[in-house]
Amino acid sequence: MTSTIEPSEQLTTLPISELRVGDQLINLGPVLEINELADSFSLVIDRMQERQVWRFNKDEELLISSDK
Repeated sequence: MTSTIEPSEQLTTLPISELRVGDQLINLGPVLEINELADSFSLVIDRMQERQVWRFNKDEELLISSDK
């Protein structure tokens, strides 16, 4: 038996500089705050019912859900 799994949501790769509050990061959660530092971005993400801070280099690309 052969079957194809269709994703339930649309995924988009986005440079971190274009990320906005409210975007849904795949495998992490929604972005609550974005702080630009000299060499990186610091993101506050609602993950596992906690506010977690994640730091990403300025040249990173992130996978977000574009299913709204």
